[in-house]
Formats: sequence, C-alpha cells, structure tokens
Amino acid sequence: MWDRVREWFRERKEKLDLFDETYADRQDNPLYLLGQIVYFSWIAVVVSGILLMIWYEPTTHGAYNSILRIQREIPFGWLIRGVHKYGADMLIIAITLRIYRMYFLGEYKRPHELSWMILFASLVLAMISGLTGYLLIWNQRAFWAAKVVLTVAVYLDELPLIGQTRFGSAIAFAFLGGPAEGQGTLTRFYAIHFGISALLLIATEVYFIFTRRRRFVLSPTALVILCLMLVVTSYVFPAEMGRRADPNRTPLPILSDWYFLALYQYVKYTPPLWAGLGPGLLIAYGMLVPFLDRSKGRRPSERPFFTVVGVMALVYFLVFTALIMFNIAVIGRDPHVVLLLTAATLVVGLVLELRYRRRQKLAEAAAPRPAPRPAPARAAAG
Repeated sequence: MWDRVREWFRERKEKLDLFDETYADRQDNPLYLLGQIVYFSWIAVVVSGILLMIWYEPTTHGAYNSILRIQREIPFGWLIRGVHKYGADMLIIAITLRIYRMYFLGEYKRPHELSWMILFASLVLAMISGLTGYLLIWNQRAFWAAKVVLTVAVYLDELPLIGQTRFGSAIAFAFLGGPAEGQGTLTRFYAIHFGISALLLIATEVYFIFTRRRRFVLSPTALVILCLMLVVTSYVFPAEMGRRADPNRTPLPILSDWYFLALYQYVKYTPPLWAGLGPGLLIAYGMLVPFLDRSKGRRPSERPFFTVVGVMALVYFLVFTALIMFNIAVIGRDPHVVLLLTAATLVVGLVLELRYRRRQKLAEAAAPRPAPRPAPARAAAG
C-alpha cells in the first residue's frame, strides 16, 4: 500500500505546476497567464504588507489611527495600502479564474490532481488571509463582517455528533480570543494574517529551489501592465477607511469583501445546520473532485454532470453576491426556490451524464473491432 502511495506522489510531483510556469510557450493565451498573475500579485501583497507592518499598530485603540496615518501622512502610504488591497483582490480573482480554467478543461485529471488540490487549498487560505487582514483596519464594516463569519463556525454545534463537543463554539472562541471581539481577536487575526503569508512564502521558495524553475515567465510588457493596473487603481480608487469599529452600533446591511458576500447570503438563506455544514461540503467537493470525476474525457461536453455543477456554482456565486449587495432578497421565498433549482439542476446534470455514458458505450459496441491475427503456421513434423 505504501509503495502505491509513494508512487502516486512521485508521479504527481513530477507534473506539479503551481504557477503555470510550465506553460511559458502559451503566453499568447491569457488563460495560461493566470498562474503567473497569481505569483505576481502574491509577491506584491507580501512586499506591501511588510512595508505596512512598519507603521501599523495592532491594538484596538491604535489600529484605525495607524491605518489613517499610513493613508494620509506617510509618503506614498496610500499607494502601499492600495497595492496591498488591490493586489489581494487580484490574487483571489486570478486563483478563482485559474480554478475555473482547470475545472472546465479537465486539467485536474491525472497526473495533475496534486496541482489542483494545492491550488484549491490556496484559494481557501487566501480568503482566510483576506478575512483576517480585513479586520486589521478595525472599522465598522470589518468588525461586523468578521463577527458574521465566525458565527458560521458556531453553527457546527448543530451537527448531531460534533454538536455535543461544542466544537464550533470552541473554534469561534479560539479566533475571538474571548467571549466577544476585542484585543484578543485583533492579535490572533494579525498573527494568522502574517503566519499564512510567511509559511506560504517559505513553501514556495522551497518549491522553486527543488524544481529549479523560473519564478517569472511573464514578459516585461505584461509585468509593466500589471504594475500599472495596481498603481492606477490605487490612485483612482483609494482604499477606503470607513468608520471606526463600534461594537454597540450594527451597520445594515453587514457587508464584507466581495468574495465573502455570497457566503453571507447563503447563511441568510439556510438554517444553522446547513449554514455551518455547507461551506465545508463545498471545500471537500473542490478538493476531491479529481477523484470523484472518473470520466476519461477532459472537454466539458464529455463530463456533463461536473460541468453543470461548475456552472451552477458560478451562477450562485454571482446571484447571491448581487442579492446581498442590492438587498433585494426575499428570505421567506427565495430559499425554497434555490432548493428546487439546485435539485432540478443536479438531476439534469445526472441525466445528461448517464445519457452521455450510454452513447459512449453504444459507440464502442458499434465500432469495428480489429480482425484477429492469424495464428502462425506450425512447422511440419519431420
């Protein structure tokens, strides 16, 4: 058994591709620049984050003022903070688009399962890092957004077996550092935000050292364009400050960064049990999809069920985000509609999958089989 596991990892390690560095000859296709954009934006976030640490004060009394000082008084502080914010947005967008590219083109199939799993895990870590970094501003929006996300962990207590251990509440308490958001929360989020970046930076450097691959295969023109995008965006749309956090005043609606808005709407729609279980199931599906998809083809038409699931996930993300942004959801009606649509979509995907497999079997059965080779003539007995 262990020999098979080692062989599995050896084969996947040889084909490991974290930043599309093996697609250097396909830079004319923007889809194969996404991995390099991930690496570029991440380096921009790390460098700008280190600079921000020079002036940032991780206390509930000084965090907001230190960010305000960086934004208004420190030379080019607005640019450093803008690069950090919009670089993080670019990072998550690039990871998400690369995930969808690999998903719909079947690039997660053998022998690229490990590359897919690392990429999907990096999206989860990037979102966690984004959430923890968001709170460091210590403004109203970040304060209450973090509170909503941590409430999702408490919903795990609704599970039949896990609930008895109060596992969800323990997770929330560990992040909060106490019964409510305060200095303990800020300290923990600051440590997590820095720790994720540090560990990923070390792991990435080890990867490049052992594989001896080039870090950047982007053309100079592409690098200049990406840098200009961050600078211009930071200048035209300065990173907002918002109001200082006030635990006694709840803003309505409670909104987080754009990549968490769909989750917020999902939590509104679902009972506590599924509010806590749903995100975990989604992450599990994403990590295990290379092993769930046993089809031989890579094109979307050759994997109908998984294509339907991918399209459904994208549509739900966009629709849920729009619903909470414009506050147009009808909580009493929408959950039933969403449930029916989800069930109907999955049934359609399953039917299409079964029909495709049936056609494949019929085509294989109707295909002419090669004629058997004639047996070699035996030598006559002397």
